[in-house]
Amino acid sequence: MIKREHGQWRALIPALLMAAWLGACAQAPTPPTPEATPASAPAEPALRLDPQLGIATRLAEATLTRIARQHVTPIPTEVLYARFTERLAAQLSAGPWREPRPSLREASLAEVIDTLHRSHPDRPILPAVEAALSRLLRALDDGSLYFDRRQFGLLQRPSEERAGIGVLTGHRDQQVVIREVLGGSPADRAGLGPGDELIAIDGEPVAGQSRDQVMTRLLGRPGSGLALRIRFAEGDTREIDLRREFVDLPLVEGRWLPGAIAHVRLRALSDTTVAQFNETFLGLIRKQRAPRALILDLRDNHGGVLEAAVQLADLFVAEGTLLSLRGRVESEQTRYMAQPRSKILEQDLPLVVLINGETTAGAESIAAALQDHRRALLIGQRSRGAGRLYSVFKLPDQRGLKLAIGHLYRPAGGAIAPNGVVPDICVSNGEAFISDRAGNPECPREAGPITVGKKDPVLNRAARIVADKPLYRDLLEGRLEALPTP
Repeated sequence: MIKREHGQWRALIPALLMAAWLGACAQAPTPPTPEATPASAPAEPALRLDPQLGIATRLAEATLTRIARQHVTPIPTEVLYARFTERLAAQLSAGPWREPRPSLREASLAEVIDTLHRSHPDRPILPAVEAALSRLLRALDDGSLYFDRRQFGLLQRPSEERAGIGVLTGHRDQQVVIREVLGGSPADRAGLGPGDELIAIDGEPVAGQSRDQVMTRLLGRPGSGLALRIRFAEGDTREIDLRREFVDLPLVEGRWLPGAIAHVRLRALSDTTVAQFNETFLGLIRKQRAPRALILDLRDNHGGVLEAAVQLADLFVAEGTLLSLRGRVESEQTRYMAQPRSKILEQDLPLVVLINGETTAGAESIAAALQDHRRALLIGQRSRGAGRLYSVFKLPDQRGLKLAIGHLYRPAGGAIAPNGVVPDICVSNGEAFISDRAGNPECPREAGPITVGKKDPVLNRAARIVADKPLYRDLLEGRLEALPTP
């Protein structure tokens, strides 16, 4: 994700006419006729409108306007309004809607929200609108998000309030699981490990929440406490109380493997990633000697700053297109080209890139660029297929919106989303085979475990291949139909 802060808003679009309102709301009960009303019957109480109705309306109009203008997939405004209205009606009714529906013709969005609110005066309108917006955004794609006031405030916290517990999370079967625990962190001392399932944070379930939302909730002021409900990999479920600390999360780590093979892992892409990569790689060379090969590990890398992805791919490609960005707005149409830098990195050093089902966005674009230029051999599992550019926008009343505004395209021309990047050699369930770069479904999109040392089958397989230069070259050039028997 690349964050772009958008400041002042343009005037909101005029209320649009809706040919037919597709939402659902209750038919107000028909009042009794005067003849049927006893003289002593009390008068109906006056309807009290929620004072947050105006805020709710402005939020809905601003959010839907931004989606209609800039989401990477064009959606007719009438359809967008109807989808939101359906979700809002469902939120207010809190169940399947079977009562007669009113016919609201030529109604503006504000009138629809007002009518729904009047039909359900006992239900707060602002939480219902925010829940409907959140559901709408999540239905657009797997990365677009609506942030309420609390979530957006957490997202904008200063660095001194970004202490954590030392875990990186991912998803498995719609559940949030711990992918990595940093040594010496609060989570490590509490006995958490890869594969443990995170059920709730401070009593609030996390199922269905995105990785961004979960990680934002895990961060806070140093010393502040949080309660986690964990289902451990062994099967037992317990409550764990932890206190946040500043945890040093190295975005780039390097080490030597046997045979003078350098292994450099990138956890994320930031403004400093390329500088850290150069420092790490040169540091390895100073400690030993020039490497025979390099394994670049992009597993569990969820991307980050798009420019960092371009700069890193540029280190290994001498010429040609690295990445194309295509959005609905003309300013978001960009082609990134390679610039000659280092002959050793660009041409001479054998290179393997590791990917898996948690390799996302900018990290996917790096893998795709190196694969299309035949600069690296890709090993692992099919990547996430979330090759989109996201921007973060401010909404009224301290709310926020993360929105997909562009698609990332690989040098060969295909979009990275939704199929992802298929590795040259797929490793799944202990089996390794040459896969079809065009998208062979036999190579699954899975997030295989990352383990250190001898128990990492993907890394060990990559090291054996890159150590055999003739085999590496034959695989890179596509001259083999099957892997040789070990």
